[in-house]
Amino acid sequence: MEDNYTLPQLRQDLLYQEFEAEGMKMFILYDPKEYALQPIELPIDFLPLLQMFDGKTTIKKLLELLNTGNNSNINHEPLTRLIDVLDMLGFLETQKYYDFKKDIDEYISSPVRPPVCAGNSYSNEPEVLRLELDSLLNSSKPDGIRTGASAIVVPHIDFRLGKISHEVYSSGYQAIRESDADLFVIFGTAHYGNSDLFMMSRKDFSTPLGRVKTDTEIIDELFAELKIKPVIDEITHRNEHSIELQLVILQHLFAENNFKILPVLTGSFFNVIKEGTNPGTDEKFLDFLSSMKKVIKRKNRKVVFIASADFAHIGRKFDDDFDAEPVLPQLEIEDKKLINKLENIDSDGFFNLVAEVGDSRKICGLSPIYTLLKAVNPAKGQFLMYNQWNEIETKSAVSFASLAFYDA
Repeated sequence: MEDNYTLPQLRQDLLYQEFEAEGMKMFILYDPKEYALQPIELPIDFLPLLQMFDGKTTIKKLLELLNTGNNSNINHEPLTRLIDVLDMLGFLETQKYYDFKKDIDEYISSPVRPPVCAGNSYSNEPEVLRLELDSLLNSSKPDGIRTGASAIVVPHIDFRLGKISHEVYSSGYQAIRESDADLFVIFGTAHYGNSDLFMMSRKDFSTPLGRVKTDTEIIDELFAELKIKPVIDEITHRNEHSIELQLVILQHLFAENNFKILPVLTGSFFNVIKEGTNPGTDEKFLDFLSSMKKVIKRKNRKVVFIASADFAHIGRKFDDDFDAEPVLPQLEIEDKKLINKLENIDSDGFFNLVAEVGDSRKICGLSPIYTLLKAVNPAKGQFLMYNQWNEIETKSAVSFASLAFYDA
């Protein structure tokens, strides 16, 4: 990059927040409008550097300024890389940002969320997809699985794993295969953002099998009922797979039913665990669940609740300093302790087991499963199936399970 290159203008609608991590002063730069791809964390010494991104200052002038006064300790070497990263993420007023903005504005204005997993996790050809889903749903037998469940826990792991994942999905859906529900409330894991405890969407969801309507009537009445409003976060829903993977199964299994969905992404419990508190005592949490149940009952919906949730994520891929494979037997023992709590309708016991170890196994289904149990308050639970995916190439593993819950 030439010395006479003029630094782009840093967007003026960004915010930053200072914090300290391991004794180092840092700040996080973020976009409250959510046009940027993700926040970025930087050392506090970079703050005056960013103020030079004014659309007027050249790199040469910047380096001259940084080499004087109190800023002499700033490392100049990563400057070019910083410019590239800020541009790539959408923090600079460049063409890339305006392309991001145009794309997002068009998405926000659309009444439909298009599929993101079609063509990779499952076929984008309807007839091929139906064959794939037949294979998935027929991979387990209904023997011993009671129907009529009011709620199920099922994975959101990739369909392409074949039998490893299919049998766990299938066993969960066997428990609701005869349902006449006209509303499915789906609590999904929010993998790509946490703007609130509960993040909802008003959009209908499109898949190769057609369009699934979101019950906006329920959402409108819920927002009127709530003391503390959750957010409508269409951006977080946009690329999230945890709800979409359940939708194609529901569309296939209940092709003749005229059902709607309530898509709810649940936020991380990281701060709750860190503070040593319990999400079940949170005013916003309790208000949302009680109001949701009240509205659903008032509207006379026949409802089934679904937690789209995987269990542990361990190994090198997930920032652990050990290989997953040698500890898989012990992982199953620990997972079965969690499953036992769930089967016995002990939601707080489930949460406490995860919190006691600081969620060291990264149970990505913690918040949707806990929320489901608190919402349904079932009388009985049944553990259905458990499995692990050992990704040998990355020395990592993910575990997952299915359970069913009944009102009596």
